Amino acid sequence: MSRQSRRGSCTLMALSLALIAMPALAGEADFEPADIHEHGNPYFGEVKDIKGLAPVENARIKVQVKGTMRFFIVQTDGEGRFRRNGLGLDVDPEKVEFFCEKDGFRTVEVMHRKMSSAKLSPIEIECLLARK
Repeated sequence: MSRQSRRGSCTLMALSLALIAMPALAGEADFEPADIHEHGNPYFGEVKDIKGLAPVENARIKVQVKGTMRFFIVQTDGEGRFRRNGLGLDVDPEKVEFFCEKDGFRTVEVMHRKMSSAKLSPIEIECLLARK
């Protein structure tokens, strides 16, 4: 085998391994059906600065069952987005409230919607913030 064909084979093998490993590195950004059936409705969304609709990095989103101490807090990534498993199968999405905050900003509006009428449909949250 020539040196050039060995180099080509090694490059092809490295690319194949990289493509195989990509799903394993995806993390919580991908919701598998098993996650939904174990944790309930997943939550995802984004936070934007109302001026120009630029993404807001490291904003905190609190998702809480009304009248309880049951909640989670998640931070946005560099693109102002977040994803998180649900609060449990026993939680009615209609009894959940949402808060968004970031130092130096005030909350203008927090919108949410269920993506479909399916029982375990994902909940989208969109937060608009303005600089103080």
